[in-house]
Amino acid sequence: MWQRLLLTATLLLAPLTVNSIKELPGMKNYEVVYPKRLHPLRKREVKDPGQQENFETELKYEMTVNGKIAVLYLKKNKNLLAPGYTETYYNSSGKAVTTSPQIMDNCYYQGHIVNEKVSDASISTCRGLRGYFSQGDQKYFIEPLSLTNQDEQEHALFKHDPEEQKTNSSCGLTDTIWAPGIHLKAIPSTSLATSKDQKAWEKKKYVEYYLVLDHGEFKKYSQNQEEIRKTVFEMVNYINMLYKKLNTYVVLIGMEIWNDKDKIHISSNASLTLENFSKWRTNVLLKRKHHDVAQLLTTVAFSGTTVGLAYMSTMCSPDFSVGIIKDHSPNALQVAGTMAHEMGHNFGMFHDDYNCKCPSIECVMDRSLSKNVPTDFSSCSRASFEKFFEDKLSNCLFNVPLPTEIISTPTCGNQLVEMGEDCDCGTPEECTNVCCDAKTCKVKENVQCALGECCEKCQLKKAGEVCRPAKDECDLPDVCDGKSPLCPSDRYQINGLPCQNGTGYCWMGTCPTLEKQCTDLWGPGSRVADKSCFRRNERGSTYGYCRKVNNTHIPCKAKDAMCGKLFCRGGSDYLPWKGRIVTILTCRLFDPEDSSEEIGMVINGTKCGDKKVCINAECVDLERTYKSANCSSKCKRHAFTRRLLSPLD
Repeated sequence: MWQRLLLTATLLLAPLTVNSIKELPGMKNYEVVYPKRLHPLRKREVKDPGQQENFETELKYEMTVNGKIAVLYLKKNKNLLAPGYTETYYNSSGKAVTTSPQIMDNCYYQGHIVNEKVSDASISTCRGLRGYFSQGDQKYFIEPLSLTNQDEQEHALFKHDPEEQKTNSSCGLTDTIWAPGIHLKAIPSTSLATSKDQKAWEKKKYVEYYLVLDHGEFKKYSQNQEEIRKTVFEMVNYINMLYKKLNTYVVLIGMEIWNDKDKIHISSNASLTLENFSKWRTNVLLKRKHHDVAQLLTTVAFSGTTVGLAYMSTMCSPDFSVGIIKDHSPNALQVAGTMAHEMGHNFGMFHDDYNCKCPSIECVMDRSLSKNVPTDFSSCSRASFEKFFEDKLSNCLFNVPLPTEIISTPTCGNQLVEMGEDCDCGTPEECTNVCCDAKTCKVKENVQCALGECCEKCQLKKAGEVCRPAKDECDLPDVCDGKSPLCPSDRYQINGLPCQNGTGYCWMGTCPTLEKQCTDLWGPGSRVADKSCFRRNERGSTYGYCRKVNNTHIPCKAKDAMCGKLFCRGGSDYLPWKGRIVTILTCRLFDPEDSSEEIGMVINGTKCGDKKVCINAECVDLERTYKSANCSSKCKRHAFTRRLLSPLD
């Protein structure tokens, strides 16, 4: 929860036609307003006496909106400007230089209009007021007309009219694309309506987010790094506002600017650009900076109407947790909406259709990304998001970012434990944690701990007590060490351990079997088809292949036939994707309409023979692939750890 500050202002309105500032899409006219800053009701002290805080923790602005007085309540967002924040640029010799700049106080806020049932706000007060707020279904944008740093200067208040914007931009090709060897467990239509995994929603989730700007972005902002920072921080503040609705905090831990030249080939081919960025992130960026997901913001126009593309259901993946976004609008928050949209695909969210219920006019996963500014997630997105947390790969999101990695000025009361804090339960009025002193963010006297799975009634649990039980046979129980209130990092069985009565092998903490994949895709009652069906993969046609290259179906070798198209029998006659359900004798397959070819393909780690598994549509030797010999003769089960072995390249 973010800290607050209270303040009031009156806005004087006068209609005007846009002429002195850039016209924003969907907003032809604006009103000139004069925010009047009144006495702050509360202001928190900074810990460093040598540093003065210029921005209060709670604000109130009073303004006239549509002829009525509205009070905008804002709380400071902690997302920016901590000592652990890093920026990377390149010197004249092309060498990467990473710094941790001390830039300015945190002036980014989120909030709502008081007494309005449906309202959001994402505002920067760095140089006057700049950002977005909504009142009911109506959206507004405010920005200063002068370059001074005073609130009491002219501001433009835009009333957003989506009918004035006729762009036809969309997300990636026809939908999303699946990363090679990565496959989301298909969600039968029944799951979308009945999934109720409350445990995931009870926990806060943290996305450690890294943003890369290409050389075109550097030139777009006239090589002005401060302007780039300001725009990026506004974007991230808005993305964070959206994902907080899912109890998820998007924490920016790094930004990179390709100031000398692009580090990958960026072209109008969005799929190829995404692949290039993914490889660069794996080979270069991850070795330099830990993060959960990375996005590339570019000025290069993609083919057709595409303004963004991301791999599906790959959040936390070391290889494919990426997205690319075209800087398609002068309105930074519309671009931020696209960034949130592509991140949604990383979370396994599909595009919304007519069956999805959106609580606002525009939801994040709408297929047309740039028409409106999204303000919420649909019922389908929430169901897909919840379903995602059944996958072990999501565990990275439950690790609270290290205090040194959070881009924020440490602020007691924002419900995020930062540098120098033992706990943070919000403001004294909000705090319900009897172990934590809300005024100091320290544990109370005679108390050992205030939070964590290994903390109970303000005392540390004994060493050996289970803090995270094993979810299945490919997982391991995790125990407290008696010293820390936090449960140790999640441990899994080593890749290659037999599971499901020998029908599969553990892979990345799961037990992928053909039987389960058929059930996931077609629903209850589905079974694996006969092996004779899989021989169709040797033909290299729409109805059987191992991989697709330039829309050409590449046949499987005989030894790889079990690693291509997935053949099942029985199950539902309805799937939540566009495409054809094909039945050939007793062989049933799904042929997707779009480019998401991994739907209905056998996933990585699936058993394809004795001591053999599918990796990238090939049936390969288990021990060579997982770089380990027969574990049953060399190590004990409890010795297997989370340091998973990756397949060979």
